[in-house]
Amino acid sequence: MLIYAATIPCFSQMLNTLKGLLAKGNEHASALGYDPQNLLDSRLAPDMHHLATQVRFACTQAQDAVNRLSGQPTSALETPLSMDEAFALIDTALQALAGADRELIEGRAEELIVIKLPGEITFEMTGNEYAVNWATPQFYFHLMTAYSILRHNGVPLGKADYVPHMFAYLRKG
Repeated sequence: MLIYAATIPCFSQMLNTLKGLLAKGNEHASALGYDPQNLLDSRLAPDMHHLATQVRFACTQAQDAVNRLSGQPTSALETPLSMDEAFALIDTALQALAGADRELIEGRAEELIVIKLPGEITFEMTGNEYAVNWATPQFYFHLMTAYSILRHNGVPLGKADYVPHMFAYLRKG
């Protein structure tokens, strides 16, 4: 599978899914009469990041994939402080994905990607390795954690909410 096809379109469809999950969370909060900010501030365990940060990290992984695989510098994203900011952050990441250059990304599949983290931790891998072993698992981890936080808080979500794009392939009979 080509590196572009394995990342950019998948991240786009799943960020749209994240928007749908957050919209359901917003609706659920409104129906029960509580502030949706409570959802953004929720987390699964005390040592885990809250929903707002999970949204930021999912968007970061998608946007960083475009930048790293295109040979461009990455930039830090801000944690959304409201549902409106969360939707705007997702839209920004979707714009970055929409602007990704397929040929450039494919051409960098074997180029070195270097990720420097705090504490003098450095990861070095090819573009293919980065896409498969870093960007994709990181992206889905934060996306699924966001889903789980919403479910944990009573938002009525199911598998169909997580993979709504699959209904395009549904055939009866």
